[in-house]
Amino acid sequence: MSYLTIFLGLIGLLSVFVFFYLLKFKASSKQTNRDNRIRWSSYIPYKNKDSNKSKKNS
Repeated sequence: MSYLTIFLGLIGLLSVFVFFYLLKFKASSKQTNRDNRIRWSSYIPYKNKDSNKSKKNS
């Protein structure tokens, strides 16, 4: 193994540990309960919405 492979492996492991460490923290309610939130449901069709529409049409 070359030094570059070892170095990149260590950076990868470090980034995984930092990522999982940062998952412990939750956004504050000031960030999550905003008036100007993006309505993702208008961009991403969810499976439940499509199945409800087909049930109404039947």
